[in-house]
Amino acid sequence: MERETKRVLIGEAVGHALHDSWYGVAPVLLAALSAQMALNNADIALAILLYQIVSSITQPFFGRFSERLGGRPFAVGSILWTTAMFSIVLFTNSKLVLMGCIAAAGLGSGAWHPQGTVNSTVAGGRRWGATAASIFFFGGTLGTSILGAALGGFLIDTFGRHSLLALSALTVLLAITVVRTMVPRTLAMQDEAHVREQVAESGGNGRAFWAMVAVLLVGVALRSLVQFTLNTFVPKYQQDMGVSPTVYGGLMSAFLFGNAIGGVIGSYAADRVGIRRILLGSLLLGGLCFYAFLATQGMLSYIALALGGIFFGPSHTLFLVSGQRRFPQRMATVSGLLLGFIFVSGAGGSWILGLLADRIGLAKVLTVVPWAMLGAAIAAFISVPQKAPVPASRETAEVQAL
Repeated sequence: MERETKRVLIGEAVGHALHDSWYGVAPVLLAALSAQMALNNADIALAILLYQIVSSITQPFFGRFSERLGGRPFAVGSILWTTAMFSIVLFTNSKLVLMGCIAAAGLGSGAWHPQGTVNSTVAGGRRWGATAASIFFFGGTLGTSILGAALGGFLIDTFGRHSLLALSALTVLLAITVVRTMVPRTLAMQDEAHVREQVAESGGNGRAFWAMVAVLLVGVALRSLVQFTLNTFVPKYQQDMGVSPTVYGGLMSAFLFGNAIGGVIGSYAADRVGIRRILLGSLLLGGLCFYAFLATQGMLSYIALALGGIFFGPSHTLFLVSGQRRFPQRMATVSGLLLGFIFVSGAGGSWILGLLADRIGLAKVLTVVPWAMLGAAIAAFISVPQKAPVPASRETAEVQAL
């Protein structure tokens, strides 16, 4: 990887951490405000759903805009916008204003992710595309877990919600000084030979191709349901058990940090031995860990959730890269469509589970998580081809021949 592409990847990863820190704050903040503002499980899930609906609907459009206008304006502007919306939330006692600001923050998510995903994947080249994409998502997960869930939970528990203005100042400062200088104005593009190769590998556009795409989307939806259900309801699940915001904020941080580490390790392994093997194994092992988390209590359950985060990590990147490789000529648009589908399917499913939880209890509803992981593993086995990656020596020869 050349120096300039490394710089782009670092800039996108840092920006992802800054932007998604607010996504990590949101469930902790909503759980902490649940008594003060009379927020039930369905209200918390609805707030996240509104954010994701706006993000999901706008991501394909922002993906297309970034292909035409470049990535930097959307990279910097999205961080500033999301920070502004959550900063307003810190001062409102109105449920309507809270819902409206969190929903509006979804525009920032819609603008951020398509350009960042494409710039990062292309930075990895033919050989390390999944690894580079995982580093991008690693940055986002670190922001969600450390800046968002852990630091946010500590600040809320110790100083109150207004103290999150310190996070606002940090994200604005780094967006202007770091992200603006490292993210390129123009969107990265793959070389034509690589595009032709991926078009050939996708198998055309017949019925079998679209059937595999449909199964892939089922797997994506089930995996997303698990992600949003855990992110949204683990803090509330722990609070119902009498756990403090500092503890469940730290628990979510451990889960999300494990997710980030596992994403990079698993994607690196997938670039070496094939996507399907790593995707299938990680989903099955993650499902077993989540079952153990729900079946136990105390430190043992915390360890199980953290381990589950490690195994859960690779599947987001690998599902996304699998989808990108089927449509290599419109990577930003397709990334926006896939990410939008991921967000809305997961948030919509978790909202439905939130409604159900208010009737039968949150603990019973969370038992769907291991079964959803099994379903995602089956879908991955069917829809993701097992193809050996391009050897490094062969890739080098091809690049030199261009």
